[in-house]
Amino acid sequence: MGCGSGYARFHRARGSMLAGLRARCGSSSPRVRLRGRPGPGFCDGGALAAVLARHCARALWIFGALLAGTLPAAGADDAERWLERMGSALRTENYVGVVTYVRGPEIDSVRVVHRVAGGREYERLIHLNGQPREIYTEGARSVYLQPQGATIAPHGVSLGPFTRTFHDNLALNRNLYDVTVGSAGRVAGRSAQQLLIRPRQGDRYGYELWLDQSTGLLLQSVLVDGGQILEAFQFATVDVGGKLSAQALASTLPEDSEVHVLSDGPVEGGAAIPSRGDSVAESPSFEPGWLPDGFMRVRLEARDNHLSYSDGLATFSLFVEVAPADEMPDLVTKVGGTVMVTQRLSGSREQVTLVGELPAATAKRVADSVRRVDR
Repeated sequence: MGCGSGYARFHRARGSMLAGLRARCGSSSPRVRLRGRPGPGFCDGGALAAVLARHCARALWIFGALLAGTLPAAGADDAERWLERMGSALRTENYVGVVTYVRGPEIDSVRVVHRVAGGREYERLIHLNGQPREIYTEGARSVYLQPQGATIAPHGVSLGPFTRTFHDNLALNRNLYDVTVGSAGRVAGRSAQQLLIRPRQGDRYGYELWLDQSTGLLLQSVLVDGGQILEAFQFATVDVGGKLSAQALASTLPEDSEVHVLSDGPVEGGAAIPSRGDSVAESPSFEPGWLPDGFMRVRLEARDNHLSYSDGLATFSLFVEVAPADEMPDLVTKVGGTVMVTQRLSGSREQVTLVGELPAATAKRVADSVRRVDR
């Protein structure tokens, strides 16, 4: 599917977590604050520019399927063949359905329409819960739409396996994950095959995927930490392979709706290795002294003291600011698979905040290692 804004994911997680912290501490105003500058196309005019690194949203859903054909034969390469089918799926199939995403107390439903015509992809995501909003993608261009005057809502959620680059990034980090074929089952009324993606170390999460047996379409993704389910996404209903007209992609919003550009270039979904000329070439004013194996910096917003890191599957962001006078004690908060660590930067009056898709112990170790850099 098309690109969303990683910033939305960061802001949404941070907002819900801080709301819980305020309730717990009996305060009517935030005591952990992240400041910054507003920018077009981002949530509620807040200030941390695009985060979570070309995940292009943990607000995107990219599904698809391989051309119909013979199912992969059982054997040592079976898991790889299934991954190849999943990774190639979106380039070949039309599909329309309703997807449901569950993360902690949050439940979202989105209508997905994906069409391929003339070798070009077209997609519209229509949020069915809360404020009306849509994401429309044509080729590499992705825009966020909402009614005039509405508060800019979080653009959506994102899930690693539903991005264009998930398969490629997993291949680059196969020394960090084991992939095996699981059991056969049924999802959204379709026969499905389970794939298990397990980290070789306990410093990151794993996935349980269910693929459509006849097409390779990814039907369900479950984010897991050991045996604990953290987040889940799946099609509730889906039709694959039928003809879709351009009219099927029509917007449900008024013609005068606001439009915010999310991506206007050749950016694919997922957190990929940065290209030359990206802002990662700049020197940050701070950096972590320790990172889990395979993680690298994928984005820097120097003005906002904001960094994003990814191993291609998981992503986290770091932000440093002067600690407010009424700061909270050091805190670790978790909602679904997203953790937030807020604490005083060692040896300074500044506060470091980490938000991302990491186990709490891993996130805390990264935050503990953050130091200012002499330039």
